[in-house]
Amino acid sequence: MSRRIGVLLLLLILISLFFNIVSFVNISNISIDKEEIELRYNNLLSEVQSLKKEINRLTEDNEALRRNIYYVQQLANINSSLIREQIKLVDLRKDWRFLRDNEVFPIYDANVDNYNKEVMLYISFPKDLELNEKLRKIGDKLSQYCFSGLPIELEYIKDIEGKKIAVVNLKESDINEGLNIKDRIGYTWSGNYFQGSTGGALTYVKLVETFLQRDYKGEWIDGVEFLYEGSRIDFEHVEGLSEIIYR
Repeated sequence: MSRRIGVLLLLLILISLFFNIVSFVNISNISIDKEEIELRYNNLLSEVQSLKKEINRLTEDNEALRRNIYYVQQLANINSSLIREQIKLVDLRKDWRFLRDNEVFPIYDANVDNYNKEVMLYISFPKDLELNEKLRKIGDKLSQYCFSGLPIELEYIKDIEGKKIAVVNLKESDINEGLNIKDRIGYTWSGNYFQGSTGGALTYVKLVETFLQRDYKGEWIDGVEFLYEGSRIDFEHVEGLSEIIYR
């Protein structure tokens, strides 16, 4: 569509250029004001360059719009999936056969008034799943339902003085890979979830409390360490994430 607009604009410019030149021809004496024609011609060339820049801008805007539409569709799919999953879990939590082989874990949010943790939703997975796989699934669900699909990846579980510490990497979305901060679309860790005192506190509780699962009595990690893009987190409003948090 943008290409068609560009072609039409260039045709209009050429037609305008033709009539402007003709207007300078004195039919009665066939004399031409060369300087005036050159001036008008240069002005029209300047207009052409301006229009080309505008066409390029519109093309970029169309691409940004396309990416935003994709992002909104993804969020809609996530919300729909969340509703279906929670309805299913409500019924399954009453089924002893399901609870015999599966565990149900909470995903935490924080109360906006006092920042105390609150159960936001529930997830489940088989009891015989390895610990690292349980942590990966928790990261996936947090990403999907609480952090707009931003990657939350378990790197490994390390041992510090006999304690199991999960190392979790928070990454920006692939859709924004290579883009400047001002050009990124959707939510980002740096621009949204690490910003503001309230926003930072909510992010802290969701990540820390959900990974630590302090109320769980089975085998679990003793602490969690968060990274941002593979490095130590260094943002004012989530400074608590810069150190290992123990259970």
